[in-house]
Amino acid sequence: MNLDNTRLPRTFRLSGVLLVLGLLTEMLSLHWIHPLAFMGFIIVGGALLGVGVLLFLYSLLVMNHPTGSADSE
Repeated sequence: MNLDNTRLPRTFRLSGVLLVLGLLTEMLSLHWIHPLAFMGFIIVGGALLGVGVLLFLYSLLVMNHPTGSADSE
């Protein structure tokens, strides 16, 4: 078994960290009773989740795309 094939690429790990941070931010803002908690929920948590999902989808596209293709010439 090749160890390089079992490791996740760096973009997958980064997108996972962003998703976890977004979920933690939203979880913490639900326990805080203040008008700014809603802004943190939407702006900070939503932005982290959105960037994490988009980075994950982008890394799926880049990972499956061959870089040294002879058809691209």
